[in-house]
Amino acid sequence: MRKQFQILICLVSSGTLIAGTPTEFTLGLTGGYDSNVLRFSAGEFDIVAHDLGLMGGATTFDSFVYKLGSSFEKTLFQSGEKEFLGSGSLNWSDYRHSQGRKYWSGGLDAVLKWGPYQNMKYSVRHLDSYYLRHYIDRDISASDLTACAFSDRRQFITLTQRFGRRQWASISIGYLQRYYDRPFTEFDLDINYLRGKINKRIPGLGTVSLQVERGTALNRSFRQTAKASGLDRSYETLEWFIPIRVDRSIPFFSEIGASIRQETRAYAAESEDDPLHLGRSHQDRKYDLWAVKRITDEISLSITTRYRTRTTDSGYEWVEDLKSFQLLQLWCKIEWDLFYDRY
Repeated sequence: MRKQFQILICLVSSGTLIAGTPTEFTLGLTGGYDSNVLRFSAGEFDIVAHDLGLMGGATTFDSFVYKLGSSFEKTLFQSGEKEFLGSGSLNWSDYRHSQGRKYWSGGLDAVLKWGPYQNMKYSVRHLDSYYLRHYIDRDISASDLTACAFSDRRQFITLTQRFGRRQWASISIGYLQRYYDRPFTEFDLDINYLRGKINKRIPGLGTVSLQVERGTALNRSFRQTAKASGLDRSYETLEWFIPIRVDRSIPFFSEIGASIRQETRAYAAESEDDPLHLGRSHQDRKYDLWAVKRITDEISLSITTRYRTRTTDSGYEWVEDLKSFQLLQLWCKIEWDLFYDRY
């Protein structure tokens, strides 16, 4: 993964120095709220009152969130309708009332375009040490809690093609490495997925899309580490996503939108010694609403709200209660677009 990052960084850096085109930068500041940072189930809220260690040092169930973000885009080569460009982003997040939830994420893209809605893109993404909560490390104890966090390293290739006057579609193939910080490496996953998306522009209204993704997660550390790795955490996943964006004939706002996303996950566990995963599946739904206001040509303000709910199905009622949760998130983001054209 580091090698791919280095190659893209070299390509983008070299192109930035050579190409006689301006560079577009965006700076963003986000303030938000998360009502259930540690994803506690309804029953766990009562349990935590008697075992504050489950809070992992957090003082409240909810938290205010601050995010700083930056991104850039630059055309490195252009000839007629053909264009090669590089882009990237870097973001930092801080959950003020949850000590462990501070992390950074970033990514780079290399895009080859040959017409409107006709392009091929190679992308790399990194999410660094994302803290979940404190769990028991059963390799060494039956009661001691330890911080659990993971890092995501993602690569994917996307091909986009226009068909018809107002329709275009894309297909992506991706590889995600989700590796956990010690001592929870028995949960390490290699995830392969295929994603397809269809988009349609509706005259006088906006855009509606349908995206479907199918993935397989293989527990790469199964039977490779300590005794806890003797349980298989592999799973199959199917996700669909429908966003609707309205950016025509609306008062005050530049854009308003709504979306629904649902992931269905089924675990492969077959061992009776693993009741937490045996026969378990869940449906994770996210409902989003947002509005964007372009204040000036360079500055925009967006407000987003999300309601998320996870419903778990298992042969054990206590697992269903433990792994089901709901939360509400609110975000307010201001972005500033900049151009650097001294070349």
